[in-house]
Amino acid sequence: MNGPIFEALKRTLKAKGVTYRELGERMGVSEPTVKRIFHEKNCKLDRLVEICAAAGVELENVLGSMNRGPGPVNHIAPEIERRLAGRPALLFVFVMLSEKFTPQGIMRSQGLSEASMFLYLRDLEELDLIALGRGLSAKLLVETPIHWNFEGPLRPLFEMTNKNFIGWAITHLEREATFVSFSRRMRPETAEMVRREAEELADRAKLLAHHDQHTTPEDGLVGYKWTFAFGATPFEAIMPIGPHPRDAGARMKDQASEAKRPPLPA
Repeated sequence: MNGPIFEALKRTLKAKGVTYRELGERMGVSEPTVKRIFHEKNCKLDRLVEICAAAGVELENVLGSMNRGPGPVNHIAPEIERRLAGRPALLFVFVMLSEKFTPQGIMRSQGLSEASMFLYLRDLEELDLIALGRGLSAKLLVETPIHWNFEGPLRPLFEMTNKNFIGWAITHLEREATFVSFSRRMRPETAEMVRREAEELADRAKLLAHHDQHTTPEDGLVGYKWTFAFGATPFEAIMPIGPHPRDAGARMKDQASEAKRPPLPA
């Protein structure tokens, strides 16, 4: 058995959060034995099947994902981002395509007609983002995952979608969504540890999703969204308090500051 199979197995183990030690316990062998197998990247077929069974994955799925690694992050040209910014619906269609939705899946999700779907696909083809095939088929011409420029022209749209998602999550707690929001004081070192762990969890979620997208029919997949923000809380920006209404001194100060401002041009 060659190296690519074991590289694919490593990705699967990482996605599932299974360590060599846990894999060895499930197989009834020591952790050093498992490490040796993966280091040598060579074993008999029955042993490979045993490893897959212990990892909870089918061997054929591992073989099918050998050349389907997540790949490098890719970018969209600034001019294309600018044009997409002026057409939110077209951007959202492209985002769904990049998330491995088929045109038929997008139609079902959004309640679109075949005519609308075709027109969206044709517009994306004109931007050289996809290649139209027969019927309603499309091939992405941009490698995924895509790294969007959140400081560019698309920023207002991404802000809107995240605000919409957070609003939806808050109103669909317990059954369909999880929403956690809290503020705590901690050492910067502790905060950095939390940030790293969150990034590792996000990476694991991406690997799991990547594995599912290549091993599960589309009708067995559901779109999920992860929105996470963590940082030193800018209370003055998100929870502005301002002076007390009966603080006469503060009112006088504000009035004085207003008087010093230059008049607006006529």
